[in-house]
Amino acid sequence: MKLYERFADKEFHTSIATSFGIDFDAYENIVLPRLRGAGCRNNLVLADGRMLTHALCGASALPHHAGRLYTINGISAQGAFHPKLFLQVGRRRGRLIVSSANLTTPGLGGNLELAGMVVSDELDSGEQRLVAAGWQYLSRFLNGDQQATAAQVEWMLTRAPWLAKATPATGLVSLADGTLAALLTTGENLGIGRRFTELVGEPVERLIVISPYWDPNLAALSYLAERLSPGEISVLLEPECTVFPKWALGEVQGVRIYDRGDFRKGRFIHAKAIIARTTTADHVLVGSANCTLPALGHADFAGSNEEACLYRRLPPGSTVDALGLGAVLTSERQLDPAALPDLDLDEELPLGELAALNSGKFECRVDTLTWCPSDAFDPAESTITLLDQHGKPMPCRLSPLASSGDTLRFEIGDTQERPAFARAQHKDGRVSAPSIVTLIDRLRAVVRETSSRQADNALRLLDDETEASLMLLDVLGVLERIEQGERTGKEPISIPKTRKDEPSNAAYTTLSYEQFIAGRRPRTENQLPHNSLAGSDVSIVRNFLNRVIGLGAVDQDDEEEGAPLPAGAFDLGDETGDGQAALDAGEDFDTEKTRREEEERERAEHRKAAAAKKATKDQIVAAVTAFSKRIRERKESGALDIHDVIRLRALLMIICTAALPVAATKISKAKGLRLQVLPSLRKAIRIAGR
Repeated sequence: MKLYERFADKEFHTSIATSFGIDFDAYENIVLPRLRGAGCRNNLVLADGRMLTHALCGASALPHHAGRLYTINGISAQGAFHPKLFLQVGRRRGRLIVSSANLTTPGLGGNLELAGMVVSDELDSGEQRLVAAGWQYLSRFLNGDQQATAAQVEWMLTRAPWLAKATPATGLVSLADGTLAALLTTGENLGIGRRFTELVGEPVERLIVISPYWDPNLAALSYLAERLSPGEISVLLEPECTVFPKWALGEVQGVRIYDRGDFRKGRFIHAKAIIARTTTADHVLVGSANCTLPALGHADFAGSNEEACLYRRLPPGSTVDALGLGAVLTSERQLDPAALPDLDLDEELPLGELAALNSGKFECRVDTLTWCPSDAFDPAESTITLLDQHGKPMPCRLSPLASSGDTLRFEIGDTQERPAFARAQHKDGRVSAPSIVTLIDRLRAVVRETSSRQADNALRLLDDETEASLMLLDVLGVLERIEQGERTGKEPISIPKTRKDEPSNAAYTTLSYEQFIAGRRPRTENQLPHNSLAGSDVSIVRNFLNRVIGLGAVDQDDEEEGAPLPAGAFDLGDETGDGQAALDAGEDFDTEKTRREEEERERAEHRKAAAAKKATKDQIVAAVTAFSKRIRERKESGALDIHDVIRLRALLMIICTAALPVAATKISKAKGLRLQVLPSLRKAIRIAGR
């Protein structure tokens, strides 16, 4: 498969991707646009913590959307956090891709990688159990210590009830095609290598191993050979490979080296595969694990890395044919080990030094910054500097707030700019690498499911509206039913029900208006805005109400923020590049056609204004009565929420609009066409006086 093409598949609302290294350009330009374009807007990335710091120190361009359109968490492991899992979850489907590819440009489009894919539906099956096992493994690293990540996980599980009920596979499962499979991950008492050999459980004719990296003494390969006793061990290598310890071949009997030749020439073989061929089956292991002890372990060692592999039991000989290896693993392609270059390992990354540059994790909700310091930086001895999206220091004020445990909180003041990164500086002069600041409220605004056709049709009614009408209440009703999963006239299942005869345990205090105002934190001129409806289609209605009264929307999705417009994006091929030259040449610009189009637009304005007459006084009175009844019922059941506040606001604006004198309208073409169906205050007082 072409892995990057799979990211554009629909029917998934959440993705969780793991990687050892991270290239932000690759993820944000290859993966993220395809996911979001397919309606998958709840996206999480897990990477090795030290490699994440390495990327933020300059190994990658700084991210534009991390912490805003997706979350990324650095994970610590005894060895390396090395799995390459891609889990996608939808309301009725799940998909697990187990591969060898990192979230880097070579991994996604340059290297020769290998992946296995499992797709399930909401019914119990072997595929579903493998997907559930993938989620069970990933959930170990999503422990809820980050508010944004915890909210994303909760959002996912709420919209994928089948996942919570699914039984994770603990061993072999049968798939729909009649083959067997298992997900082998680290974190168990036994290593992946030992579990693989136990699954084979029969004499092996040929063991085929593909791995870009090896132990210096071929210890893992030696362990596999000892446990499986294959008749032949075939190793596929580049002739120029400098990481294979040819001198250790004397420790492993029966190894034959094969030259890849023209097989996928020009692409670095980063794939990892172990194929144990027997008379009855091909036992295949693909995934993240290199043929090394830290990855596979041995009889008494489970390994030190975090890894994930997919085991498949397939018909004998089918794997070599499927991978195109038949023409490679032949006697003509066999290499003399002595002809291989001497071992020349690349300089290892200073992972220990990278860990010491990590200042911890930062989150921001509106104007409150939360810092969970790492062990490398003592908060009592360190100061925090916020950085913008270019990595430049932001002029702002950080005021300490009440904190709990090891978590520190600050109020951000004197700025309306949102931080993208944070850096800690210790009193001893040490300066940390930039850490991503996750904007909790911004994420909440962009993490939502793609609207249904019903919601789209309802929202389309607001596209050209300039006044509040009773149609708003219909739109709100549609969106509220969709968001709460209501498909019938029954009360939404997401709303807790309270019996009238049951005593309420809720404790509350009634405040006067003055007490309420006194208890609020005053909003300063530079305080950042907040929207409690972020991530909801109802927020679009809120923005419409703001637009009607002249307020700018504050919930803009910054997916394209700062991105240059593609060349020719607005060039429809119907414009003249040089207007004067066209006039000189006698080009006809069809002024008559332009005039007719203007007249048609004016007639459309009149038709639209005339349609607003549908709101009569009786209809508005009925809407107010229905709203009052709704509020009483929802108060009794304890179900009042933000939707009721928006509904109240919309109703008040409808009443004000219907009472607005026609002469006050700013739409000159609509004067005299919109009905004033309710009396203004002065007129109402005069009528009451009579």
